[in-house]
Amino acid sequence: MERLGVFISVYGAREVFEMLKMYSSRVYSTRFYVVSKQYNPIVKRVVEATGGEVLVDSGLSLKSHIHMIEKFKDELDVAICTHEKPIINGLRDEIEKRGIELYTTFPTSIFALERSKILQRKLFPEDYNPPWKAFYPRSYPNESELFHDVKVWVESLGGACNVVFKPDEPAAGKGVAVGGEHFHTIEDLILNYVSGFNAPFIIERREEVEESSCQLWFDGNIDHISFLRYPEVRDYKRAFEGDLGPNTGGMGCYMDSSFKLPFMFEEDFEAGYDLARRTIKNIERWAEENGFDKSGMKPCMYYLAMAHPHKVFEGNIGRPGDPEDIPPLLSMKNDLLEFYLHLCEGNPERLDFDLKATVLVYVVPPTYGGKSTIHKDIVLNLPELFELNIDSDKLLIPGDVEVRADGRLYARTSRSVAAVATGGCLEEAAQKAHKLAVYVEDNSDPKGLLWHRGDIGVKGNVDRSIQHRKILRERFGF
Repeated sequence: MERLGVFISVYGAREVFEMLKMYSSRVYSTRFYVVSKQYNPIVKRVVEATGGEVLVDSGLSLKSHIHMIEKFKDELDVAICTHEKPIINGLRDEIEKRGIELYTTFPTSIFALERSKILQRKLFPEDYNPPWKAFYPRSYPNESELFHDVKVWVESLGGACNVVFKPDEPAAGKGVAVGGEHFHTIEDLILNYVSGFNAPFIIERREEVEESSCQLWFDGNIDHISFLRYPEVRDYKRAFEGDLGPNTGGMGCYMDSSFKLPFMFEEDFEAGYDLARRTIKNIERWAEENGFDKSGMKPCMYYLAMAHPHKVFEGNIGRPGDPEDIPPLLSMKNDLLEFYLHLCEGNPERLDFDLKATVLVYVVPPTYGGKSTIHKDIVLNLPELFELNIDSDKLLIPGDVEVRADGRLYARTSRSVAAVATGGCLEEAAQKAHKLAVYVEDNSDPKGLLWHRGDIGVKGNVDRSIQHRKILRERFGF
């Protein structure tokens, strides 16, 4: 087999699974060069097995990425990055500026629109946006005038319980605060979120919706998105059952055995294509008006957090979702590395999936999502977290865990392990995934500190989404 050199930036389980998918290629022999947030057990094994190299940098700095790429530029064929920080900070820009010849699967920084929620709202089609307004605190002579404008706007939307506060830039925990849950009055919103916040932010109307994640690749030809789309995935951002608690990076997700989710109507699915096409055209127009090089737009993953009926929460323009990337890749029949190469060459193959109902549940440390203030070293006694085989109906994918000097595996501060299961139906997949999550928790020391959200993909939760979407259709007519 032809040998290819792959650079990959590893944040957590999403990138670890991408590594495993490419490592299992039947078309190419791979050698991996990695910058990793932690000394992940799979990263360790794959790098050792392929004769590559890993650099651990908990800050995932641009400097570390360029150092590795420069050092091994003669060995590398493709660079892959699926988390936002290096993309926003200009990883592809630096690669191109230095004249390093290799394929990249992510855009230049100017097109990494995740860097600004305000810019996203301006570039999304207006009929997909809820009523929204951007605020620029530094443009006000004093906070009193800012507070007045915020109060007037929130009142125009029906009060504090009907709005959402969003920082413009990406923030820890995604930075989103929801009226009626995180704050209940305008005074509460101003005191706890607006006062002292000097960066731009959005306040938009809170929508009653059902959410899905639309993910598709753009290779420069807008007609190709029709065959470069992943199956739809439902993400769970909130920390606790019943969609309560703070927003997180994602507690888990599910995918059904068809391209649509159980609660979606056909027009909900088609709205994803409409939103993507019109957003891409808006971005192209914006790039032309500002003199930006449109070649930096491609290839690019469009992750669109859709709010049915037919709205959009936000988009990760430039990368797939975490954990929403994993279930489609698990079902993908294409060789992932070969797909990436053809995508970068502008000649992508049609995506093909052996669709199975899939549920992913993240097992997380006690402090994640604000559940507890307990800080303890937690050891995971799970040899399965070192396994490289992905041909199973049950998988444990190590995320924010690290192998320490004593050879043992420790949980860190973010999502520790993705427990993933497939089944003949969602109910079966959910039962297996949650049982697997409990297995992880039972095999940690001290026992009882790791935890997971217990309603991800379960029948009652899915049924409520189906009924809620029907009610919304009756109310809005679509």
